[in-house]
Amino acid sequence: MHLSKQTIIAHRGVHDHGTPENSLAAFQRAIDMDAEGLELDVQLANHRLVLKHDINEEETANLPTFQEFLNLIKASKYHGFLLIELKGSEGAQELYQQLQEAALDNELMLQSFWERPLREWRALDKEIPIGYLRHYPNRLSWQLAKNKIIQQVNLDYRYAPLRIFSPWWLPTYWWTINRPSVTWLLMHTAVSAIITDNISQALKYRRRK
Repeated sequence: MHLSKQTIIAHRGVHDHGTPENSLAAFQRAIDMDAEGLELDVQLANHRLVLKHDINEEETANLPTFQEFLNLIKASKYHGFLLIELKGSEGAQELYQQLQEAALDNELMLQSFWERPLREWRALDKEIPIGYLRHYPNRLSWQLAKNKIIQQVNLDYRYAPLRIFSPWWLPTYWWTINRPSVTWLLMHTAVSAIITDNISQALKYRRRK
């Protein structure tokens, strides 16, 4: 998905100083700090879509739900980019249904490390932007793109040098950019978006371009 400008995406919201990642408070802080995009982790747990990164046996009853996140976006009148990751292979259809019911006007992308959700989303919607999450590109990345399942592959920034060794035609958002030197470098290149835990740092370096 080609964003209209280089976009700084808050990784799981702004979650320093005791604010839990993937919490409604973390996303509200990111909104208040003028983050241009929000990245969040969603997973199906006990028949509910909750905001949570790790797939484990941790109690999920008190975690915020995806529906509550959507309500926050509406209530705050936030119009930034939404990068929504589904953790695990289950819940793709439920996530899509809640998203459609919310009828947001935000630009967005759905992404996952798992192949199954990517294919389920594409079967449900021929147009919605979909990204394949990888540490580094593989053969499946190219096959999914060739078959128009995904529009791009979103990669770990540490594998950026692989661009030198392979044909490169898929757009990429890079994660997770926190080191000042890497942030400075990428903010001075033609990347479409970076995903970072430190949006204030990224905004500062972009202002100095």
